[in-house]
Amino acid sequence: MADQARRSTADDPGLGGLQLLVGAGPARFVADEPVEAGGLDLGPTPHELVSAGLAACATQTMRLYARRKGWPLGAVHVEVAHAKDATATPPDQFIVTVRLDGPLSMEQQARLMEIADNCPVHRLLVGGAQITTAQGPLPDEALARSVP
Repeated sequence: MADQARRSTADDPGLGGLQLLVGAGPARFVADEPVEAGGLDLGPTPHELVSAGLAACATQTMRLYARRKGWPLGAVHVEVAHAKDATATPPDQFIVTVRLDGPLSMEQQARLMEIADNCPVHRLLVGGAQITTAQGPLPDEALARSVP
């Protein structure tokens, strides 16, 4: 049986826009599209959310590794840009830039860069995932089932 993780959600109130209320862990925020794509640019796009997940995972993985090794890792900044190249396979590309602070040796820095490329989200994106999509009951159907 698969691990049971916290669920993430996206709710569209049905008002015709592209703004969504996203739930991720304990956080709630708006996701949207840029104005030129028909949105209001009120929040990150879905691709930006994936990029942010990759940046967060790489950062946390390097931090945990350095802590376990007792390395003097200071601040860490990871930036991820998403691009599409229709001539490439696969067309989606994530460009990761890492900035490490602290009195680390060249060998420690190189190892942390390897560790960044081994974070779980990086492995997920490179390896792919199985996705199963199923339609749940409509709100009125769920309500009808709960009424005696």
